[in-house]
Parts: sequence; structure tokens; C-alpha cells
Amino acid sequence: MRPPSLIPLCGLLGLSTAFSKAPDNETPIKNENYIFNVIQDSMRQWGSSLHHNGVSFFLASVPAGTQFYHGTSKATPVNGTEWLAFEPEHAMVFARPRRGPPPHLPSDDDTEPQVGGHGELRKREHQDTDEKHHGPPGGRPPKALDDNESGYLHTYAAAKDLRLLYLDGMSAAKTSKGTLDSQDAILFNGALDDSPSRGNGQESERARLACEMAEKEWEGCIDGVLRMEAGFEIILCDFDRDLTPVRITQVKQNSEEQRGNREHGGWDGPHKEGDDKHHNGHGPRTEDDDGKRHGPGGPGGPGGPGGPPHRGPGGGLDSSRWMRAITARYNGIGGNRVSLNFNHFVTAFSHNVDLFQDNSTLPRLTSLSPGSRAFLLTEVTRLILTQNPADVSEDWQAITDMIVTRYSKELSYFISGSIDSIERLQAEIERVLSPFIDYSDRDDDAESERCATQFLPSGSLESGGLAAQAVHGVAHKICSSLIEARKEKELESAVQVVRDLVGYLDWATWKECSGCAANEICVVPIWPMGTIQDYENPQCKDASHPYDQGGESYWGGMRH
Repeated sequence: MRPPSLIPLCGLLGLSTAFSKAPDNETPIKNENYIFNVIQDSMRQWGSSLHHNGVSFFLASVPAGTQFYHGTSKATPVNGTEWLAFEPEHAMVFARPRRGPPPHLPSDDDTEPQVGGHGELRKREHQDTDEKHHGPPGGRPPKALDDNESGYLHTYAAAKDLRLLYLDGMSAAKTSKGTLDSQDAILFNGALDDSPSRGNGQESERARLACEMAEKEWEGCIDGVLRMEAGFEIILCDFDRDLTPVRITQVKQNSEEQRGNREHGGWDGPHKEGDDKHHNGHGPRTEDDDGKRHGPGGPGGPGGPGGPPHRGPGGGLDSSRWMRAITARYNGIGGNRVSLNFNHFVTAFSHNVDLFQDNSTLPRLTSLSPGSRAFLLTEVTRLILTQNPADVSEDWQAITDMIVTRYSKELSYFISGSIDSIERLQAEIERVLSPFIDYSDRDDDAESERCATQFLPSGSLESGGLAAQAVHGVAHKICSSLIEARKEKELESAVQVVRDLVGYLDWATWKECSGCAANEICVVPIWPMGTIQDYENPQCKDASHPYDQGGESYWGGMRH
């Protein structure tokens, strides 16, 4: 429990807030296009799947009463640290019957460290002595499980407004592409390299380290960490304190799991050394009462040994249900379930560091010097200790939405090849810019600035906020580029100006599918599923088998 004396400190310390400021109004900020996309993609499955290497940190607030879900083999409420899903279908993937670990893995009694003041992570006793948790709501006694029964879907409600640290991108994806950099390289500063659970339990170690930081370094100002993989999830540090159990229901064991159990004699069939590299390794995961860790299921489980990582869940109702639910959140988590503070956030993009070494197209925090990593962590700590996640913030994401909606289709049209003369292209560009032109006094600079500030709240630039500067910078680039293209004398030269602008913007909306049928979803790689082709050219595919095709895995090797 947080010491009462520390509660007033959260958001009230008089420390510098330079982390949320642009250098000054006269100096262009670095990477304004990347910062714009950070704002545009945050808490959205689609944009965060394409721009999956997050290098930014936000304060997030979740209102009391918000419902969450947890899948497990247990019929008793959870205590301590665990994972929560926003969508029940996401949690149901992990509502599996109890099984032991693979034969070649030792039990957690030998490998899993104790979790600070939380006890052993995910370990629940047969009889819970907490008076609030004698069993599921409604007085039904805990039901003993055997290996032939299904798992359970737990529903919880936030008992208070939750204060979370949101890591952008696909930060719950266990890949070597850089999706884990914000945790492993910045928050934990390489601590996982020497972890005793390295190789089969690093997600548990990440949860332990995050909650230890929340309690000690961040003085109880954060209740957990918000991340995304195939769905958004929370590592919540104290279920007992922060949640109210709503109900616990037994799920139907899917036919694939039953068939896998019969054919393979349990967990997921015979193992050879190294098979666990395909293990999902993420939460919500379940454990036996003796603390032995087990995976999300047999063949066909997400990222499980039943197939290569890019195949993901097998076909049928279970995977279709899961993927339909996740892809429904492509454009946002919905329902005001999460609010981000866009006035104050930390991003490596705003610093004078090289995130794209060796001509990489993906930003990497591991490329930073130890000093730069330490500075970023200091900024994250200052953010947490000096700002309140629930403070009213300008909705800069809504403003980026207006800009993207205004120009996305127009820019696509200009480079589509449908325009056959420079005169026609000039006329189309003038149509877009005409609201900002004073035909009695033509002035390119004035027209560009009128265009760039169309959607910005009055006075926002004077505040010097990073979001305001980035959004203004991107809008100004769009408007000035269109003015430049309009002045070109040759069609190809004018189109090239717009092509360069589109490459600079790199909006995720340009890869969205159009016209998917009711039984289809637009497929993009979502760890651990998807191919290189899915990334380069997302297509509408049958929702019951969205990733059931050949091709080279986009994600390559898997980390734990």
C-alpha cells in the first residue's frame, strides 16, 4: 500500500517540465513528422502495428468502473501483480485448463525469483485468506479443476481511477526488432540480461521490475504499465487494491485444444530443447497452484509450438473471435476507457540522438549511449512525479485526425497517376489551398501559415508544448510543399514534390484496406502473426483464417 504521505507528491513536485517543451518557438524541433505519428497512432491498434517500435512514454488515466478481463485456469480472484486485457476475447485466449510445464523446463520453484512485496508473481493459493476474496462474486465456492476442464474468464472493474505509464508502439511484442527497447533499454537499463529467468520467464521479470519501479522510484504514483500486442493490456501491480471482481465464468474448451490434448498427451506434445522459443511468453498467462508456469495452450495457441510465429492462432471460432475483436480497435480503444496526457510526454524523437543508425527504417533505443538512455529515464521519472495523468489535456490526437482526414485522400489522389497535366494538378492544388489565399495580396509565406494553423487551438504555439510544435511543423510542411508543387512547370516534378511529402509523412492510414467484406478483416502483422507481405501490402482476408498462408514471417526470431 502506498504510504499516505507520498500521495500528495504525485503531480505536485515543483520540478522542471522541460521534457514536454520544444527547444523554443524559433528553433524547429527534430523529427516532427515522427512525433506527429506518435500522437496519431497512440492507443490505436492499426498505427501502432505499422509503427511498432515505440520510443515514447505517456501518462494514461483509466476511469473507475472500467471493465477488464483476465484469462486463467483458476476460479478464484487474482491477488498481486497480473495482466489485464481490454477485450474479453483477448483474455479468453489464456483461459486454459491447468497443465504442468514442458518436460525440459524446470519448475518456477527453481527459476522464478520472488516478486518484491507482491509475493510470487501469478501464484494463487487453493484457499485465499483475504476476506474480500473467498471466491467468485455471488458466493460460489472455488471449483476444483482437473486437466480435462476448461479455463476461466475473470471480469474486473477498476476500483478507482487507474494511473498508468503507457509505452507506445507494439511494446508487448517479444521481438528482436526493437519493440521491447523502451522497457529493456530505458526503464530496466539492461537488467534483464542477468535475470535468472532469462530464456523462459522474462515477461514475469519485466512485470516484477516495472512494479518495483512504480513502488520505489516512482513513489506509488503509477499503478501499472499499459502496452499493446494483439490487443491492449495492462500489467497491473496490485489487483486486490485496484480492482473489484465482477464475475468469473467458465469458458468452453475449444475443439482444437481438446484434439491437441488427445493427440499430444497434454501441454503441447513432446518437446525438444529450444521449442520454447515459440512460446508467447506474455500476459495474461496462467499458473498452477504450485507456481509452475504453463503456456497459453497447445497447437494453434498464439505463437505456440503448433506453427511458425507468423501463423498465430489456428482457424476456427476461437481465433476468429479474437482477431475480430482486436481489429475492431484498429482506430482506437473506444469508450473513453483510456485518456492520454498529450500536454506532457517524453519521446526520444525530440532529442538530438540518432535513432536510425546503419540506415535502419526502424527507430532503436539500443543505439543510444548509456548517458542518453539514463537521461531519458530521468525524464520519464520526472514526468511521473510532476504530472497527473488525469489532468485536462488538449486532445492533440483529435487535431492530428483532422489534419490526416483533410489531406490524406487529396495527397493520394495527386500522386495516383490520374492527373494527366500540370495545369490540372495546379488547379487541384489551388482548390485545396484556396481558403488560405488572399487573391488581392498573394503571399506564399502568409498562405502557408494560414493553412498550417487552421486546426491549431488559439495560443497553443505560444505555450511551447511539444505536441503543438510537432503538429504545427507537419501542417506547415504539408502546406508549403503544396505551394511548391503548384509552382512547378512540369507535371512529373510537381508530382515528385508530393511523393516526397507522402514519404515524409508516412501516415498509417495509407496502408488501410478498403472494402473488406463482413467476414473479412484487414490483415497487418500483429505479433506474433503476419508476413512481410502483410506489412508491405495489407489485404482483406477471411477472418476465420487471417494469417493462414505462406510467406516469410515479418517478425523473424522471437524474444521472451
